[in-house]
Amino acid sequence: MWNKDKSLLLSRIAVGVFMVIAALWIVAAPTLTKLFLDFSRASMHGMTRQQTLLCFLATQYLSLPVAGVLLWNLHRLLQRIGHGEVFVQNNARALRRISWCCILEAVICVVSCAYYIPFFFVAIAAGFVGLIVRVIKNVFAEAIALKDENDFTI
Repeated sequence: MWNKDKSLLLSRIAVGVFMVIAALWIVAAPTLTKLFLDFSRASMHGMTRQQTLLCFLATQYLSLPVAGVLLWNLHRLLQRIGHGEVFVQNNARALRRISWCCILEAVICVVSCAYYIPFFFVAIAAGFVGLIVRVIKNVFAEAIALKDENDFTI
């Protein structure tokens, strides 16, 4: 039977898997990018293969720390929820950082559109997720304020 504990465990496992993928990507990015460029037939706006490779690597290596911060905050958020700490300030702060990571990633992808237009779609998705997380953060902040007010009421 599926329950909240199993759902939380699945979420924590997924975050862990993405952390491992991000760590491996740091090492594998040059090889995977070369494979992608060999496979891709997309126009790179007159850039040489080496320039294109460097642009893709720059985008990835700028994105990886952002992903790391996002995943770490998500990990800590899930950890606190697992301990029964749901409506606490640390969770609102984690959600705020996660939303800013999504927005920063959207900016990185918009800039990367200069050499590869499909990054526009990633930018839109990242920005939209950042907006959704920001709304959830605001709901958490209101719930925390109500909880705190309720805790001080005798």
